[in-house]
Amino acid sequence: MAQKNPVVVCVDDDEAMLSTVVRCLKREPIEIRSTLSASEALSWIAADDIAVLVSDYEMPEMTGAQLAGHARRVRPETVRILLTGKRTLETAIDGINQGEIFRFLNKPFDNEQLRAVVSAGVARNKELLEMSGDRQRRERRNALHAALETEYPGISRVSRGPNDVYQVTDDPWAEAARLGLIGFTPGLETP
Repeated sequence: MAQKNPVVVCVDDDEAMLSTVVRCLKREPIEIRSTLSASEALSWIAADDIAVLVSDYEMPEMTGAQLAGHARRVRPETVRILLTGKRTLETAIDGINQGEIFRFLNKPFDNEQLRAVVSAGVARNKELLEMSGDRQRRERRNALHAALETEYPGISRVSRGPNDVYQVTDDPWAEAARLGLIGFTPGLETP
C-alpha cells in the first residue's frame, strides 16, 4: 500500500499571499489544501488527519491564534504555524496562549525558511502521532490492569519478605493457561 503524503492546510484571507504560500510548498512531498476561510480550514482539520496548519494571523473571521486554538482542541497532533506581518510581543503571546504555536514566520517570509518550517512541522506531527499511539497502549494496559484487579483482587500486588525469591516464568501465556486464566493470550500485547 502506497504511503499517503501528509496533508498541509494553508489559510489566509489575502488571495495573493495564499497563492504565494501554496506555490512555495508545491514541490514538497505533501498534499496541500488552501482556503480563504478559517471555518473551512477548521472543518478540514476536524474531518481529516491534517499534519500541519499554516495560517495568517490577521484574518476577519477569526485570528490565526483563535483558529490554531480551535485546531488544537479538535486535533491536538496537528502542528500549527502562524504567518504574521505584525511583529509584536502581543501577537506572539496570543498565538502561544491560544494555539500552542509550533513556529511563527514573519511576512514577507523566505521561501526556504517556510519549506524548512513546514517540513519540521510534518516531522513533529509524526512524533505526536507516535506518542498518541503510546498513550493508547498505556490506556489499554491500564484498563487491562483494572479489569484483572476487579476479577482477581490483589493480583497486581506482590508482598514478600527480604529473603523471598520469586521465579518468573519464561512463558507467561502458558502459565496463565495452566492456572485457568481465560482470555490471556499473546495477542493482548499488541494493539
